[in-house]
Amino acid sequence: MEASATELLKQDHRVIEKVLGAIEDAAERVRRGEEVPVQLLGEALEFSQVFVDRCHHGKEEVCLFPCLERKGVPNEGGPIGVMLREHQIGREMAGAIGAALKEDLGKPEARARVAALCTDYVEHLRQHIFKEENVLFGMGDSLMGRDDHESSVECYERTEEERVGFEKHEEMERLAEKLGSARGA
Repeated sequence: MEASATELLKQDHRVIEKVLGAIEDAAERVRRGEEVPVQLLGEALEFSQVFVDRCHHGKEEVCLFPCLERKGVPNEGGPIGVMLREHQIGREMAGAIGAALKEDLGKPEARARVAALCTDYVEHLRQHIFKEENVLFGMGDSLMGRDDHESSVECYERTEEERVGFEKHEEMERLAEKLGSARGA
């Protein structure tokens, strides 16, 4: 086995963190009174909807979480339920950012809303990643055997191909590199 199911999700987190840094920098520039980087934030929003939600959260929701439930990790009232709720909150936050980007960004209140929404989204995802990596994935690793990891990885591949396709996934990774390298620009 090359990489475990949880290691692959952690690799996704490192890609996501590049974009979170770019969003955070963009929000700070807006707070300083600079122009709202609509193109950058639009690309970051697309990344969020495709890579974060459909690819990454899709792999967790379709593959990892059901495996963990079969191993006895509770959904309702447990860590899986918390993660699922946070996935939904992230979707709602991304939608709010998209709506805010359509407002008249020449108005100070609209600019402040974009900056605040972006900051809240970044903080939400960073906390979510922390919980997964420091609580849920450790639980999973202690409960999952080699076969569980291998079947989850196979499920990841199927899920990602069905939801977005490997080419789109690679395109999103390139976008994350571009956005991450544009930080502070």
